[in-house]
Amino acid sequence: MYKLNGKKRLESQEGLSLIELLVVLVIAGILSSVAMTQLGGAKTDFERQNIAREFKIYLERARFDSVKRRPSSISDMSAVILGSSTSFTAIIDKNRNGTVLNADGTIESSDRHQVDFTDRSNAQIIVSDTLNYPVVIRFDHRGQIIAKDSSGNDVNPVFTICSRGNCSGSTLNVDDLTVISISPTGTIAILSEGQTPSALPTPVVSGTPPRINCQILIANSSVTCS
Repeated sequence: MYKLNGKKRLESQEGLSLIELLVVLVIAGILSSVAMTQLGGAKTDFERQNIAREFKIYLERARFDSVKRRPSSISDMSAVILGSSTSFTAIIDKNRNGTVLNADGTIESSDRHQVDFTDRSNAQIIVSDTLNYPVVIRFDHRGQIIAKDSSGNDVNPVFTICSRGNCSGSTLNVDDLTVISISPTGTIAILSEGQTPSALPTPVVSGTPPRINCQILIANSSVTCS
């Protein structure tokens, strides 16, 4: 306050108008919406990558288990069974008795581990060339892959992990995809950001193999070979 002609007068104080307040609220709402969208996208991406890593780990464990046990029959091979787009079962010798089979040829319950992520994630696993679940991925004693669908057809072992509603069609977002591919020799690769697996080049052998000369001494005589 200040005095003017002996009288106290209030200084002029300006405040926000109603329109300015509305503008501030609108801007704050827009920023909040953008932040929530980014957080939601980050959560979806995190869940998808977790499922992809989990699926890859079980594939690698099944391959290692078969190589270690060296099963003699296809039914005794370690495997990962994709029962649906949101669940899979790993068949691995957990009790380390050298087999995954009971005496009657069925799978031991202790060697069967099911992973169902229907309720804990928005992700799903899509097989590249089939919709005939279950898809069984087996590994032989050399670690090589045998992949079949429920009809017994060979399956191209390329699996796409994506968010529900973004796995096909015009809404496909390549930034929301993770691809896991398995080579015929059982090598498992994980790709992201819309990358696609590249085919391994066919080995080319050129030139003439070197000749190996040897000499084996037997008693007082020698035998030469080449």
